[in-house]
Amino acid sequence: MAEMKLHIGEHVFHIITYSSDVQSFFEQHYLPCEDTAANADMTVVVHDGYGKAFDTYDVEIASREGVIVYTRTDYRIDVDDSFTRASLQVQDVFALKHAMMNLFSAFAAHRGWGLLIHSSCIMDREQAYLFAGPSGAGKSTVALLSRPRQVLSDEATIVKITDSEAVIYDSPFRSDLGLPSRRQGTPLRAIQLLRQATENRREPLSQVEGMMGVMDKVFFWSPNVTYTQRVMGLCHRLATVVPVYELYFQKNDTFWEEIC
Repeated sequence: MAEMKLHIGEHVFHIITYSSDVQSFFEQHYLPCEDTAANADMTVVVHDGYGKAFDTYDVEIASREGVIVYTRTDYRIDVDDSFTRASLQVQDVFALKHAMMNLFSAFAAHRGWGLLIHSSCIMDREQAYLFAGPSGAGKSTVALLSRPRQVLSDEATIVKITDSEAVIYDSPFRSDLGLPSRRQGTPLRAIQLLRQATENRREPLSQVEGMMGVMDKVFFWSPNVTYTQRVMGLCHRLATVVPVYELYFQKNDTFWEEIC
């Protein structure tokens, strides 16, 4: 059995597993908690070999006796309704990655702490800039074109949202960036909704337009009314404290001239 404490945003997750593949995955992609005596925000027991190989992103949700169950063909999550303990059964490390994204997104929204957003996020001069859009909009392209600026995420961005600001945390939910390197949060300066175009321009959106633009980029939605209201409230707060723009951009790094 292996045990480890890991950082996800401001939170400490205590991981327990009997699988060397699972242990290796967490060691390669997640920041370890250096304070071994730190209290865990959530304890997660992980088993592999569950179900079938991935064939759909659809997740079924059920509740029973204080437990919420999320099921996909390649993973199953059982989490108590206080979001302090969870059991993950996964087919492979691909399923594990998505199960952890599902779990953290639900955890962050349940606590009213923040959101996990489909996006890339880049740091420039100690400020974070988030780039969101549908599949194929150019999130990964923006991340590549923005180097040598630090890439905080290229797939799913961790956003803490307060009444006065939003803060980005280096994300372990990434395609090929390796281990996160930045422990502290970075203030979010602006959100860009991506549109590929033949010329660069950036147009501000109203708070309502910004909220609607962000809502469908949130990683995971539950049909539960309370959860939905909580996510909508977080999206509204985010669009209130951070300006949202539509960014029309060419596939080169000149789009940064519209931002900075």
